[in-house]
Amino acid sequence: MKHFKNIALMVSLCFMMAEMAFAAGRTQTGTASAGGKPVLTIGMESNSFITDYENNYLTQYLEKLHNIDIQFYMLPESAPEIRTKVALMVSSGDLPDIIITDDLALEAIFDYGSKGLFIPLDKYLSSPQSAPYFYQIPEEDRKAYLQYVTSADGHVYHLARYEPETWNLTPTRQYINKAWLDKLGIPLPTTTDELRRALITIKDRDPNGNGRKDEIGISGWFRGTYGENPICALINSFIFYTQSSSSPGLTLDATGKKVIAPFTEPDFRKALQYLNTLYKDGVLSASIFTNDQQQFRAELNNNPAIVALTTSGSLSNWPQASVDKNANFAELRMIAPFKGPAGIAYSPYTGFVPNSTTFITAKCKNPDLAFKVMDSMFEHTLSIIQRFGEEGVDWTRDPKVLAQDTNAYVAMGIYPSLSIVEMTDIWNAPSNKFWHNQGPRYASMQQGNTRGSLQAPYNPNSYAAMVNGYNYQYNLNAHPEHILPSPLKYTAAEAEKIAEPTINVSEYVFQAIAEFTIGNRDINNDTQWNNYLRDLNSAGLQTWISTAQAAFDRVK
Repeated sequence: MKHFKNIALMVSLCFMMAEMAFAAGRTQTGTASAGGKPVLTIGMESNSFITDYENNYLTQYLEKLHNIDIQFYMLPESAPEIRTKVALMVSSGDLPDIIITDDLALEAIFDYGSKGLFIPLDKYLSSPQSAPYFYQIPEEDRKAYLQYVTSADGHVYHLARYEPETWNLTPTRQYINKAWLDKLGIPLPTTTDELRRALITIKDRDPNGNGRKDEIGISGWFRGTYGENPICALINSFIFYTQSSSSPGLTLDATGKKVIAPFTEPDFRKALQYLNTLYKDGVLSASIFTNDQQQFRAELNNNPAIVALTTSGSLSNWPQASVDKNANFAELRMIAPFKGPAGIAYSPYTGFVPNSTTFITAKCKNPDLAFKVMDSMFEHTLSIIQRFGEEGVDWTRDPKVLAQDTNAYVAMGIYPSLSIVEMTDIWNAPSNKFWHNQGPRYASMQQGNTRGSLQAPYNPNSYAAMVNGYNYQYNLNAHPEHILPSPLKYTAAEAEKIAEPTINVSEYVFQAIAEFTIGNRDINNDTQWNNYLRDLNSAGLQTWISTAQAAFDRVK
């Protein structure tokens, strides 16, 4: 115990010394630096890839653009340490003019903002005169941006980085073993019934040719963190349903006005009945509910291949798949969501969540200047610099270079041409060109999808290079018209109110899905289904729904 006390004392002393150094060296905004320029102090989240923040291309670009002097105070690199550090700075009252970090929770932002420690930015964001570059963002994205950054009290206490990417919106991508289908003469299934028949045939006819019935119809990782849950994917053939590794999601009804729990709906029960049928057929592996990442990857990469259908957000679950050097992945093809009996074919859709990056503190003497600098980072070229470095060196818009490359989106006719081409890979190498994408920024989905690379030129013969385009075609728009914003903005009282019900309901739903699927509970028994619904209400489901409804109504 004494050892841990000594460590805690050393950490505390380090924080105190850092605070003293910061306080001694900081020049307030509005005061002149040695060169006579206004000074902005920025508390910046550390990044080991950035070799120098002062002698830095982005820093000097901003300093020249605004005739200012930027001085940095480096925050820790790990998220827990950042949160502790900011809390200490807040309690001491010695804050920089601006804090830039992705690692403050929305509840903490609301708490600091409502207490006056972060200044509200509403007055700036309400007018194109005070936020000219923010208002260059197309209206639809600007509204989505404001919806996210507005706190439960109606104020905006932070600026975010808004850069939606198709790939991350729909991570539950389904892959089927096309080589096996071709070998057995099975057409590519498009419905849940066709899938069931195909999987039964695969189970019975040894397509991997090893003389054993070791094929797994459906493999996955139920508590996966990035699209590895085929149970969630197949439920979406009956009802729209989202699930994270820790919680089943609430959704909206068909009107887009009412918050509902999809896991209580009759169509959800039909989905579980289908899953139970697959389990009884011997084509849905119970290991889905017990696998961890290592076990899941072992099934995917078994030699010979044993998996017929799976879901995955990342190609990294198959080593070297991204460079077409994984034999098992080479047999797979991405497939569109299967149509259920009612014609539903949704794909789990994860709405884009901007990163909460930038706060102007109450200690800032010239918040107008601070906001002006941060607003300029929404300007198109500056937004690209923040992610890709120096134009003409690290990336280019030169039409001659753009014409020499393409990507899956352009090759498939989804977009007419590339918008930029990366010339170097500064993201994965030490540099002093940018702040590693820290700070407010805007990039449209089209911009993100129309990027080429001289480091990894497009290969039309590579299936891995095409999966982005197939994902766009199969999954991006396969969701209902109305999507519940995520995360919802709760007040502190609301967050406390639903903390326990959310945990209890989530764990109970996950347990029930597994038990109904493998038959430990009878999904066809009305009494057992009604008991499930009763137990959810006892666990606090209605409290969760009503509180979410109140938060959603504020958004509307």
